[in-house]
Amino acid sequence: MSSFAHRAVTQFDNIREPALSLGVAFQITNILRDVGEDAAKRGRVYLPQRDMERFGVTEQQIFNQIVDDNYINLMKFEIARARMYYARALRGVPMLRPESRLPVQLSLDAYGKILDKIEENKYDSLTKRAYVGKWEKLAGIPASWYRTLDISKVIPLPEDWEKPSLDDCEKQLKDVLEKTWEAQSNK
Repeated sequence: MSSFAHRAVTQFDNIREPALSLGVAFQITNILRDVGEDAAKRGRVYLPQRDMERFGVTEQQIFNQIVDDNYINLMKFEIARARMYYARALRGVPMLRPESRLPVQLSLDAYGKILDKIEENKYDSLTKRAYVGKWEKLAGIPASWYRTLDISKVIPLPEDWEKPSLDDCEKQLKDVLEKTWEAQSNK
């Protein structure tokens, strides 16, 4: 294999996991945002069946738009999972060509805000739609642009100081599961 081909394969291997993670994060976010709409308009539930069972959430509950502790815990888990994938995807942005970084970072930031909106709606994605408006997206462009610069790794934006790392996201996901298992075993 030529050195050029070897470098291309190595670069592909390095960017593959962040790219796949970005797609998974977007898909999870879309599913979480649209739970109520998909149930009401399409008669479908796209949440993972295994997770629904794990948290004691039924399809009938979703069709009846019942937001209880089980549903809230399921949403917390799925949001933590999505954030873990976003954190993995974020590692790929610097690997992109400079002119390709901003659109990807903008998408990461805008879709990540949908998760924040679900939380602001008290995890009710059955009767409320989590929505990031056009002006909010436009207002986020300078921050997204700054995040594409190398200097942002050394001098992060104040709003990024508290952002969880990939390890933090993975720990949060594990903690949600452990709390659920503990609550179920105490019943």
